[in-house]
Amino acid sequence: MLVDTVVVSALVGKLRGGSLSNLGEVPLKKVEIIVAAFAAEVLIVALGLRGIEFVSVMAPYVFFCAYASLLYAVWVNRGIRWMPLIGLGILLNFAVILANSMRMPVSADALAAAGMSQQVAAIEAGKVLTYRLMDSTTRLRLLGDVIPVGSPYPIHRAVSIGDLVMALGVFLLIQREMLIKRTRASLGRKFDTLTRP
Repeated sequence: MLVDTVVVSALVGKLRGGSLSNLGEVPLKKVEIIVAAFAAEVLIVALGLRGIEFVSVMAPYVFFCAYASLLYAVWVNRGIRWMPLIGLGILLNFAVILANSMRMPVSADALAAAGMSQQVAAIEAGKVLTYRLMDSTTRLRLLGDVIPVGSPYPIHRAVSIGDLVMALGVFLLIQREMLIKRTRASLGRKFDTLTRP
């Protein structure tokens, strides 16, 4: 969900007159940790889909380290406006994943409502290492993937409250950075014009 959130946020920011180049000026620290955390999760998921056995054993440890690393990176960058909101979303997801053997519980009904019934069989078979279907043993059910996202949105999925909180934080952060720095630059040019001999 993060990728399309960033894309949509950037498009909205551009339509509002913001500058994409301003995003490169965000004083983000520990970028390598953030990239490594996402890369590790993608790699584990990809290898899991190939049926490599040892990956399923390592997955819980990798996911734990990835989420812990992301929370650390958020803490280091907590001074950036809206970063704590992103951290809250990550923390909510981490809590429900920790409570359910390091897998995000997902509602089969939510998947069906989002037009993704075919994913249920794959999750039941254990091929999707990041998820488990909700059942009577699921803990913190309300924080799991229980919200269906279907048409007209082009990317169908089931999302959690944590996903939505994180997406909101990313959206607000990108809007602020794309617009506020543009305003400062404009004020700087006006000041130079007024003071130029």
